[in-house]
Amino acid sequence: MRSRVPNGGRDGPTHSYSPGFPTGVAVHTVTSLEPPRLSSVPVEWEQLEFSSRSLVFVEDGRRLMRAWGPARRPWVVGVEPRGQRWRVEAWGAGPVQARAAVRAMFCLEHRLEEFYRLVRREPVLRGTERRFRGLRLPRDANLYEALLHAIIGQQLSVRAANALKRRLFERTGAFVTADRVNVPCAPRPGQLVALGPQGLRALGISWAKARAIIRLAVDATGLARLEGRLAACSVEEAVETLVQLPGVGRWTAENALVRGLGRPDVFVAGDLGLRVALDEYGVLPRAAPEADARAWCDRHYPGWGSYATLYLWRKLVDDRARRVGGYAEGADRPVSGETASVRCWAPSDVSVLSLR
Repeated sequence: MRSRVPNGGRDGPTHSYSPGFPTGVAVHTVTSLEPPRLSSVPVEWEQLEFSSRSLVFVEDGRRLMRAWGPARRPWVVGVEPRGQRWRVEAWGAGPVQARAAVRAMFCLEHRLEEFYRLVRREPVLRGTERRFRGLRLPRDANLYEALLHAIIGQQLSVRAANALKRRLFERTGAFVTADRVNVPCAPRPGQLVALGPQGLRALGISWAKARAIIRLAVDATGLARLEGRLAACSVEEAVETLVQLPGVGRWTAENALVRGLGRPDVFVAGDLGLRVALDEYGVLPRAAPEADARAWCDRHYPGWGSYATLYLWRKLVDDRARRVGGYAEGADRPVSGETASVRCWAPSDVSVLSLR
């Protein structure tokens, strides 16, 4: 079944909306926004930086839908480019919330032209401002979701992490239904608490990660209150705060700051994929201290560490895919909740980077 797109107007008709439990009905909002000049909506699965999250591409990639909002009560936002403007839909939220969600999801407030000026002066990333023009940090809906993804992904390949997430989504029935489309979302905190450490362990998640995930679920409300402070303080202070949580080290904290808060200034220096990229492009040996990698970023990309991380990763993935003649087969495995003409993509092992 092809997903329906309502006709005309800023506020569409009432449509069925269900956040898994309880079932509810909400007004379907239709609005629009004009994005900054340097902006792009991912149009296909090969934009892997948007994979393994709560996204679906509807109607052959022309419309993107994503679960958004608070961890305990997610809703759905849809985006579709329409010339110079983006059509924005929401199920479970009004037009102001919907537009704010899209601005946050694609970090539209970031002045990407400032990063590109630095890119043009630095030899490793020079040219990526043309290859990946308009690529912005992909945000999660909240810090809880970002930490959940990061904890599951610790010390695992992309493929292995996505296999665990798929099992977790299926076990918890983690989706939000809007416009007859099942959009995957992070399991609610209550669902994880009900599952318990033993239930998580039965899915193949280690005991240490299971305990960390349960604690994360219990602390979800407190995390939401922390988001404003963590977005405004220094990177080191934010990392120091997050590593106090069980199962959260520096890599996990930095990934959560990038994905959960959309901070532009976090260079994930300990990430294996990023270190592979720095080695492959002649910057630093893979075994060099993390401090040396951060020093390289501070020298060339002050205040833009998250974008340096993203563009290094994207360049590595794209270069390797070109060498093998395209993206790896088997990358298009849907997670729970797929309906006809709706694709929920999970990435393949074409990338070793853990920014997921």
